[in-house]
Amino acid sequence: MSEKIIGYLLLAIGIIVIVASGFNIYAVFTRKMSPVSLFSLSSSSLDFSQLISGYLPPGSPAAPPLSLPTDSLNFTFNLSAHLFLVGFIAHLGYQLASLGVQLVRPIEDKLREAKTS
Repeated sequence: MSEKIIGYLLLAIGIIVIVASGFNIYAVFTRKMSPVSLFSLSSSSLDFSQLISGYLPPGSPAAPPLSLPTDSLNFTFNLSAHLFLVGFIAHLGYQLASLGVQLVRPIEDKLREAKTS
């Protein structure tokens, strides 16, 4: 009987973890909550004029360096990392719930006896 109690407890904990992970991702995607801050990249710029200098006609103005917006890059990388981490936690909840279901389910032995004539 104790395995059924443990099974129901694991099932409940697993479902709570899965639902909490879903609410966390929903809150991050609706921007009610910020993702985990793992990345903080500094601003970077790419100078394309050096790459295409041989292809430009003489006397043409040089292209200004292109700077990448670091806030959107940081948010994208942090969102991806957050989604990966919460997906891992949701998978852990699935494994707990699956173990709980296996403990709750009754074990049925379906062996057939050999017929004797």
